[in-house]
Amino acid sequence: MELSIGKNIQNKRKTMGLTQEQLAATLGVSIAAVSKWETGSAYPDITLLAPIARLLGSTVDGLLGFVPQLSEDQIMDICGKCAKEFETASCESALTLSEQYLKEYPNSPLLKLRMGSVFMMHTPCAGTEDAAFKLLERAAALMQEAAGSEDIQIQEAAWHSLSALLTQQKRYEDALKALEKIHHSVIEPNQMKVSVYFAMGDYEKSKQTAQYLLASHTAACDIALGTLAKIAKREKDYPLALQMENLSLQLSEMFERNKFYGQDLNHYLMIAELYAEQEKTEETLDALHDFVKCAQMPYDSETVKTSPFYDSIEMASISTSSKSYLNNCACQMIGENPSFFFLKENPEFLVILDELKHHPE
Repeated sequence: MELSIGKNIQNKRKTMGLTQEQLAATLGVSIAAVSKWETGSAYPDITLLAPIARLLGSTVDGLLGFVPQLSEDQIMDICGKCAKEFETASCESALTLSEQYLKEYPNSPLLKLRMGSVFMMHTPCAGTEDAAFKLLERAAALMQEAAGSEDIQIQEAAWHSLSALLTQQKRYEDALKALEKIHHSVIEPNQMKVSVYFAMGDYEKSKQTAQYLLASHTAACDIALGTLAKIAKREKDYPLALQMENLSLQLSEMFERNKFYGQDLNHYLMIAELYAEQEKTEETLDALHDFVKCAQMPYDSETVKTSPFYDSIEMASISTSSKSYLNNCACQMIGENPSFFFLKENPEFLVILDELKHHPE
């Protein structure tokens, strides 16, 4: 990866109001040398780095653009660039770019965790099953490395994500072993902390803790209800499965989880599948229309922050994938789903697919 020293020298020189001639004269080099530095066609001699830094009111680290640790925003920006490369270029070029960043910041477990998620999300871009398998294997390796972090939150998030990946690969025993690495406690400290903070008069911390409790427990309820619906579907108990899915949607609306992009996608998809298995065309199409509305929600983290349930806490970051890529994934979820093959010639179904394909970013 190219060094940014030339651009940094140019920016700092202009900020100080110096010309290339003045900089060259002070350092005892030619104007051409300075010009080459600033265009990136050459780098300054290592013995000149300290004098240049002093002259420009900077440090050698500042000239080199050295950052000891990436912030979460910087990591999201990097992952966004890599995701865009997957979506608009080729899998090979995206992998090359991603590996360059990983090589540049080898000690960032959060970057490894986030990059592993990018790889997981973009396996459809791999082109072949073999390439997709290799991409998932690389994602698993990155998450395994991230799990070695001293930061307990990163560590546990890595084990959790790794478990999801292993489940996707049908390596169920390994997925369970990954989850066993996460610390479990019968007692939830936050359930007591919320009352302690309130008694102390620290209402802000009490509110934050209460909102974290609410967010985690509603998410757990959503997962549990979804799983019960899948079991009922497997047993062909369609009324029970629909009851579970509708309860999930009610929970989502009650606690404004439906403000999260794509929160209810899987629920509407499941409802559509349940009706499709019973060959109820009208109800299936109604559920798919709801699916489209959910898929067309805008990315808007600010909307979540206005909710009285979440306005004091940091929620999960928005996906680094583009809206068009996610729309394409949503289209595949319906168009390539065997449950809906009986609708292939249905005009209304074709309109639904078209809406997903051509919805603007």
